Amino acid sequence: MHLIYLLLTVGLILFNLSGLTALMWRMLPASAAARTAGILLLTVCFFALEHFHGLGALAWLWPLATVLSGMVLAGRRDWRTHREFWAGEAVFVLCFLYGLAWRFAFPNIDAGSEHLTDLYFISNYMPGTTLPPTDRWLVGGVFDFYYAFQHYGAALLARIFNLDAGMAMNLGWALLIGLLGSLAWEIASRFIAARGLRVLLVATLLLGGNGLSPLMPFMIKPVEQPIPAGLDAEALRGYERGKAQAAAQDRLWESTRFAGMFDERVNTSLGRAVAGDPANPMFRENRELPLETVAYLSYLGDYHPPLGGLVLLLWALALTLAYRVNASQHEEYEAEAVVNSGLRQNTLVCILLGASPALVLVTNAWVFPLQALLLAAWLFFRRSDLARIWRPFLGGLLLALALIYPFLSHFAPASLATPLAWVSMRDHSPLPYFLALHWPFLLLALLGMLLGRTKPWAGWLAISLLLLLAMSELVVVDDPLGGKYERFNTTLKWWSWLWPAALVGLGSVVLGCRNLLVRALGIVLCAALLVYAVAIASYWLHTDKPNKGQLAGNGWLKQDDTARAIITHLRNSPDGIVLEAVEQGAYSPSSAIALNAGKGVVLGWPDHVGQWRGQPAQIPQLANDIRAFYRGQLADPLGWLNQNRVQYIVWTWGDESRAPGVRQQLHVTIGRDYHWRPFYQNGAQEAGIWERRSAR
Repeated sequence: MHLIYLLLTVGLILFNLSGLTALMWRMLPASAAARTAGILLLTVCFFALEHFHGLGALAWLWPLATVLSGMVLAGRRDWRTHREFWAGEAVFVLCFLYGLAWRFAFPNIDAGSEHLTDLYFISNYMPGTTLPPTDRWLVGGVFDFYYAFQHYGAALLARIFNLDAGMAMNLGWALLIGLLGSLAWEIASRFIAARGLRVLLVATLLLGGNGLSPLMPFMIKPVEQPIPAGLDAEALRGYERGKAQAAAQDRLWESTRFAGMFDERVNTSLGRAVAGDPANPMFRENRELPLETVAYLSYLGDYHPPLGGLVLLLWALALTLAYRVNASQHEEYEAEAVVNSGLRQNTLVCILLGASPALVLVTNAWVFPLQALLLAAWLFFRRSDLARIWRPFLGGLLLALALIYPFLSHFAPASLATPLAWVSMRDHSPLPYFLALHWPFLLLALLGMLLGRTKPWAGWLAISLLLLLAMSELVVVDDPLGGKYERFNTTLKWWSWLWPAALVGLGSVVLGCRNLLVRALGIVLCAALLVYAVAIASYWLHTDKPNKGQLAGNGWLKQDDTARAIITHLRNSPDGIVLEAVEQGAYSPSSAIALNAGKGVVLGWPDHVGQWRGQPAQIPQLANDIRAFYRGQLADPLGWLNQNRVQYIVWTWGDESRAPGVRQQLHVTIGRDYHWRPFYQNGAQEAGIWERRSAR
């Protein structure tokens, strides 16, 4: 039954997106760019409106939208006549299904990576209240400190199609992959005639690694570990399976987090040439300088801003290619209607390009300088047409800024100051590592400049990206991190943005080149990067998938019958603040029960909340109070609960095991105002929740 529901839900979403694409196609006949523009337009309009008045539940919208989509698509039902449109839809659906396969196999939204963080962001927007919403990770707080436009979009999807936040997150992730793949295909189609080479390029984007990936087998040789003695056949199989899974995960991490992390494992001449010799007493720990690819992000499964930033990047590149240079020139064979259509398309393209930096600002502010500088370079590149470009471009920028201004009016005062600073001498990338990581980027940029004479767009993009890469070595965003992590966030965001731009933009030109040698270089480059797909295949093969298909993301949690019962009870209870134990600073299951029940907690992950809010003293104090409560050491637990307006207190089996006897002690103190509801009993041991007696 669940699979039928999932298929119907996915079909409904895709049908409505096809209708939206068909509507936008009338003004912008480029399938992927039109689809992305439609989604962004709808989302930013709702985003702006709800800063003035929350719209609450929106499930009434999908029947209306479905009927309208059917009416729009009825005019395109003849696929032979509208082959280009339906071909674009097919590419999007195939890329979406690839993304969905990842989330279907690995749907868990757990304490790993930033999964729960993303669920928390989405959960904040689920009630549909006036924005900014109540912070569900800090009692009394307002969620106004993070650029979460992408997460608002997932919550909007959930509210329209009546989904859980977790399912919206997993489906939203697959939609982002669909947008990325279809935009890459559209860009490639401008230059590459052979369908197989387009497939190769998109596959490299979605499955490929970075420059280190093909070098890793020659830098780190596996060291065989002795098999533990005394294992029976079943235990030996389990040992081998765990060993294979760990090796696959290492291969996924090695090239992404090599500098400052995996470089200490080098044991070959090439490895020591790139990273230094860890056995040498003079070896200096390298700075962490990561570059994450779409394939690595697929493994992580985070619904984090870098993916949205990449969509906006490829969308901007696709729009620059949709701009028709000669649209205003009357040729003898051109009908006036065709010329007018080209002018209208150019106007819309310029409006959308102008809007893109503002959308980046609320989606992934880290790469805003890069997107703004790239578009400034495009304006210079098109300076001969500037008289026709600047008005709609400026209009699009001002319109987008007006739409995001309500968000900025709350976000700007609450956000952390992160000025740009010069990179110190000790923090520059070591040249051997820089070349080993970026050789595909540098090769594509070189080929792009060489082809710039016949393909001016490639020359513009190559020079622009090289200048931005150079900038990443000269300046750093001065965030709270320091030491070996001084440039961590800057390179993580900037390099991971620059690489897809080079791969898709310049790779399309190279693979579409008529020169056989240039095209062969592009094919070899893609093949080398697709070595990373072997690690992905190994991970899929050797990793268990106990919760596959449970796209709500809480299958790992509901394996525990007690947790399942608590979630169900809280979901059906009146809204209120939940108290959950906070044993770690971050990357723990804390808040998972409340978020999956649609409730907020007193405090989420203290380390994250503190960093986002500028390390106020109240956060560690609140975390200490919660720990003291769960250990039975808080001086006045009932007064503290009343002060923080706690409606529900979760007491799991883990809490019972960590502090035997404390639950009974607490109940004596708080039982006057809180009713104990057990969901698990084993003698004197119990797990369940306290709920304020007026809660139900």
